[in-house]
Amino acid sequence: MAVTAVSGLAAGCTVLCPATTALAQPLAPAAAPAPTAPTAPTAPPPAEDAANDGEKDVRTVTDGDTLWSMAEEIYGSGAKWPDLYRANQDGIAKAARAHGFPSDGNGHRIFAGTAVHAPASPTARAATPGRADPHVTRFQRQVARSGYVSQSGSEAVFDMSRRYCEGALFSGMWPNPQSPYIVTNLPEVPGQTANTNPPVTWRMREDEAVVLIGTTPPPEAYFSFDLSMVRGSLHTGPVLWPSVGDPVNRGTVKTAGSTPFGQPFALVITGHERTRAEVHEMLAASGLSGAINDATVPPAMFRLGLGEDADQFLLGIRTAAPEPGFEKALDDYRAAPPLQILRVRPKGASADQTKPVYAPAPLPVPRLRVAGTGATELDLNPSLRKLRQRIIDAHPGFEARDVALERGFEQSYPGLQSNKVIDPPTPGIGALSNDADDPLSPSFSLPDGSFVVAYGANHVATRQASYSSISLYADEEAAVSVTAKNHRDLRGTARDYLPDSPDADQLYAWTFSRAGDAGPTGPHVTELPPAVTDFCAQFGADRPVDMSRMQAVARAYMQPETLTHPALSSLLLDRLLVFTPKSTSK
Repeated sequence: MAVTAVSGLAAGCTVLCPATTALAQPLAPAAAPAPTAPTAPTAPPPAEDAANDGEKDVRTVTDGDTLWSMAEEIYGSGAKWPDLYRANQDGIAKAARAHGFPSDGNGHRIFAGTAVHAPASPTARAATPGRADPHVTRFQRQVARSGYVSQSGSEAVFDMSRRYCEGALFSGMWPNPQSPYIVTNLPEVPGQTANTNPPVTWRMREDEAVVLIGTTPPPEAYFSFDLSMVRGSLHTGPVLWPSVGDPVNRGTVKTAGSTPFGQPFALVITGHERTRAEVHEMLAASGLSGAINDATVPPAMFRLGLGEDADQFLLGIRTAAPEPGFEKALDDYRAAPPLQILRVRPKGASADQTKPVYAPAPLPVPRLRVAGTGATELDLNPSLRKLRQRIIDAHPGFEARDVALERGFEQSYPGLQSNKVIDPPTPGIGALSNDADDPLSPSFSLPDGSFVVAYGANHVATRQASYSSISLYADEEAAVSVTAKNHRDLRGTARDYLPDSPDADQLYAWTFSRAGDAGPTGPHVTELPPAVTDFCAQFGADRPVDMSRMQAVARAYMQPETLTHPALSSLLLDRLLVFTPKSTSK
């Protein structure tokens, strides 16, 4: 294959690419001295770096790269290019020989596709704590070369309970307190109709794409990138809020590494076939080939465009239940998400950016993953009945009342067609992920002196879910989160009541109490704030919340075999027993 050398000697190297795709290289700054090729044999890496070999940065040389530019991306200084060369001399030389050259020219010839390893030593990382993601830098370069326009956004945690208290949301809408949502903020296209919920919702031009590039979360039970549509005002409500197809989750995500965790990836959101193909090409040229994920916005179901009648979209990232030892890593990920969101679109001759440049090329509605394997939890029902009775028997001084959980939210596409808006206490479709079943209880009174025991199947233990939890919410209209326990917290708790049952480890029982010392105590009891608590005071706000009225939501996310929600018919629904003191009058 013919190759063309692209001169960049002052920058330390030359990328050799197929002649048809060779790109002109900028020179290094004039003040930078020409690099000198090492003459001594490469020394073995220090013991510390060798021990951390599995934690090295791995980059792939792409069109337009030089060792100088890669050193700038990795270390913050192009002058460190000899460090990259010494660490990769064998691979660089091998690639040069494979392309017909007797040598790599002391690092002055590198080829697209060559893997470059950079030791991720503490010193190197500390020296450049805020370095930009090189894939983003390369992608932006490709966007400019391809005749596209781009705008950058940001990612940040969106605390729905706080936002309710501050008056920004008409309701908290039952957020998961153990999984703060990371939400995309995007700027508007110049000239478009203003978004209803800026900057968290955004319209999308028919031939536009929204591209997320970054690193996946650390090891945890579940994460996903959920695209949803929002029609209406989150400030005043009600809203129609369905998921757009299946999310990209920890079981389906494509990354540049061998695991789904802590790896480079890209997500492309568009409804236009040509735009998707071109954006894929740009990402592949940026070193993310094989790590590109798609979220289709099918024009058959959604109204693309930048006018008043166009739908708006929201990209939310769910992260839940870090693996032991990764708690701080997940906190850090949420605090400063290593993600960059960009909206990109073909640049036209007109100054009006709201009009499509490409002819219509709608993508079809993608197939959804099929729920259910035929496996069921229902054989546990006799043990669940026994657990219920043991719980009642353990609290003879209290009256027990059953509260059943039932299907709370409609699935997204049926709910979209039926216009099932979310307006608490009506749950509608409420941004329910296609990965989840979220049974919901009716509202119940939990005054001071009382307690509630949630019990049921541990859906992770039964392999119906990868993540499950039971959460309590206050005020059926405010629907703000109070507390939650997940499958790891719940493991083994049914043995408090069924110590000899072979089914105990597939069940759970957890108490949420306002009874103080007069009620149950122990490691499987959560003390709730009093019913008169001012919930919004913790956020410096005074919006009223009726803490005496409670609801429960039981979550079951991503069955391991199907990588989507469990079949609701296969679940043994979680249940509640509400205990109030027995009357002492005769």
